[in-house]
Amino acid sequence: MAEPISYSIKQQLATMAIILLFIFSAVSYWGANKYGQRAAQLSYDRLLTGAAFQMAENIRLQEGRVIVDLPRSAFDTLALAPDDRVFYAIDIVGGTHITGYEGLPESDNQEAAPSMEGSVGQLPVSFFEADYSGEPVRFVTVERVLKDLGVAKTVRVKIGQTLLARNGLADGISWRALQVVGGIILVALVVIMFGIWMILRPLNKLNLALGKRSPVDLKPLNLNVPQEVRPLLQTINHFMSQLASTLDGLKRYTGEAAHQIRTPLAGLKSQAQNALNEHDPELRQEQLKRVVECTDMLSSTVSQLLNRAQLAHRLRSESFNDVPLDRLIEEVCREIAVSALHQGVEVAYLGHASVVISGDLFSLKQMVRNIIENAIQYSPKNSVVEVDLRSEPDSDGPVISISDQGPGIPEEEREHVFEQFYRSPNNPRSGSGLGLAIAQEVAAHHDAHLQLKDNFPRGLTVEILFHGKATR
Repeated sequence: MAEPISYSIKQQLATMAIILLFIFSAVSYWGANKYGQRAAQLSYDRLLTGAAFQMAENIRLQEGRVIVDLPRSAFDTLALAPDDRVFYAIDIVGGTHITGYEGLPESDNQEAAPSMEGSVGQLPVSFFEADYSGEPVRFVTVERVLKDLGVAKTVRVKIGQTLLARNGLADGISWRALQVVGGIILVALVVIMFGIWMILRPLNKLNLALGKRSPVDLKPLNLNVPQEVRPLLQTINHFMSQLASTLDGLKRYTGEAAHQIRTPLAGLKSQAQNALNEHDPELRQEQLKRVVECTDMLSSTVSQLLNRAQLAHRLRSESFNDVPLDRLIEEVCREIAVSALHQGVEVAYLGHASVVISGDLFSLKQMVRNIIENAIQYSPKNSVVEVDLRSEPDSDGPVISISDQGPGIPEEEREHVFEQFYRSPNNPRSGSGLGLAIAQEVAAHHDAHLQLKDNFPRGLTVEILFHGKATR
């Protein structure tokens, strides 16, 4: 049988934690990067807007002519990004170029892409990006209407700045955010690994406690474990309790079985030695008969012991299935009818009910067989063992009754006949003492019980009462 695939809980938890942390770090970095880009964009857009406003405020209309007085403060503002190049142009809308760089890109150029529009104060402002002089440039456009003596002209101030400083600021913000996220992830990973170790620590304690136990130490484990592990501890303790009970029962059963086998073996040996030394043919014949009787008793005892061992295993391992009681009883009666006739006893099945119960077919068959064979053993010659199956509507469950015409069992012995290896001291035909004990164990496993009654005018009736077991 192939071994089941082994997997590590620690590895699974660590893998899940790492995956979650990776997703968290990726989302955090993406968010920080977006935030850095937006923060840098807004910061340098304000510088561009401020410089454009300063230029626009220093343009006036005098006698129909546009006079431009470029303020130094505007260029000082743009100088806050020393590595960037600055381009500017002042034009009359729909008219001539006044000063600055000619041919700067327009916002409706195919290479331009307006990204934000709005207004600051009374001057309309628009931003766009375009390539100029081989570099990507961010432009701001501010328009102002000039009026003098009934003459009105609209001037446009356009300032562009390369993206080195703002990209550097965005990268710096992203890098710092990545450092913070990396630190958080490192600390979280350490905490998670420590938490996994703490979570699995009770299982390791349980493993060590079991590993230190001797093979015969089946006392319950008493460990301080979390609530989630306590059901496992309780299951282990329950299993060890069952195992201890099984081993104790097996020890007692083995001792009793050895004694029961040793007794007929000793008798067999004694009778065989007497027969070897006996010269009287009649006495030798009697001794040989006793040898055969001891052999039969030994064979019966060994057979019952094997059945008992097989039933003990089945009662612990086999699941229940639907069992038709009527067909089961018919099969048992047919199987033992011939041997019963050899003993001068007839077996009669009187039942006509059709009853199906939930149980184990093999063990139920052994139970019925043992009780019928026990009845045959104690029945006189030319008698009948009657087997009946009843399923009355007002009864708790089906009832199997097995009646013989033997000597019966005295009241004072009935509480002992279901004990293992019990033999009646008043009956020389007592068997191995296991048949009714096995039947009682099978009945208890099927939520049934055995009841002994007197059979009139003589004999014994054994009833098997099943409690609520009939399925139909």
